[in-house]
Amino acid sequence: MSTVTIKDVVKSFGSETVIKKFNAEIKDGEFITLLGPSGCGKTTLLRMIAGFHKQTSGSISIDGKVVSDEKTFIPPERRGIGMVFQTYAVWPHMNVFDNVAYPLKIQKLSKEQIQKDVEEILEVVHLSQYKDRMPSQLSGGQQQRVALGRALVAKPKLLLLDEPLSNLDAKLRESMRFEIKEIQKRLGITVVYVTHDQVEAMTMSDRVFLMNNGVVQQVGSPLEIYRNPVNQFVANFVGKANFIKGEVSGGRLKIKGTDQSIAYDGDKTGDVVLTLRPENVKIVSESADLTGSLKSIYFLGNENDCQIDIGNGVLVRVIADPHTFDNISLGQKLNLKLLDKIVYEDNGENDSYNKILT
Repeated sequence: MSTVTIKDVVKSFGSETVIKKFNAEIKDGEFITLLGPSGCGKTTLLRMIAGFHKQTSGSISIDGKVVSDEKTFIPPERRGIGMVFQTYAVWPHMNVFDNVAYPLKIQKLSKEQIQKDVEEILEVVHLSQYKDRMPSQLSGGQQQRVALGRALVAKPKLLLLDEPLSNLDAKLRESMRFEIKEIQKRLGITVVYVTHDQVEAMTMSDRVFLMNNGVVQQVGSPLEIYRNPVNQFVANFVGKANFIKGEVSGGRLKIKGTDQSIAYDGDKTGDVVLTLRPENVKIVSESADLTGSLKSIYFLGNENDCQIDIGNGVLVRVIADPHTFDNISLGQKLNLKLLDKIVYEDNGENDSYNKILT
């Protein structure tokens, strides 16, 4: 188990700065996710924690010991970490047991100790019955568990995971998310996990660091980030959202391009962006906040994904109860009730978000 302190870390490659003054205190036993789009700097940051890159400035400490700063640089093999990469990186000529045992053989432990430690970790990653199989005889999920077992067998203080599930199919990714979280809780190990997949971040993390262009946009629990996104980038990246231009005046928020408005008692004035989660817009029978006509509806089994035109092509995406599919039809007039909403200032910098996201 381990704590990690990252202080004022900056990383540049030539004239390009990819990490801009990153700070974090990661607690012992915490599961942290670095989340963001490709190129945001999350993998670069993970590799600096691991020791594969050295930061341009700032410091990184593990368990109170500086592992990298202006004067110090401890190599990866001496940092007490385990790492799992996006590719399985298992030795094709070794069976499961020997793959997992490899780090212990490098340490020149006794055969008895290696046998004991490997058997223990194979049980943790549910591979005991496959210990004599070759990688070519395993599924993708089993190979990734081999890589996970190899990273854990040396009892690292810190486990780093770089998009370990991105090569797996959807069903396998789902089951592996639960398995990794269960292993982390069972061992009490500190984890830093990199992904661009918001579902992985939401289901596994104690805290999420959401990054964009080398800058942390928001830090918080999955619930905090989802319910209270600090800006439109966060609202857009985590979950689905409608972004609708409006104008605040006299206690009302008027939807631009329409003749509709809603009550507003917040602190914003002038041009704003109304942000609505699709699941927070409900189709109701009584009079409500907005009205519109059904433009499209897609039956997804457990829900209906609808788009409703509230005037002059201004669309609101609604995630509706699946039973509504047989009760509403294209072109039908519908009443909408807003259960929750967020209002941002419209500063002209986020035009790319001011549209229905499909």
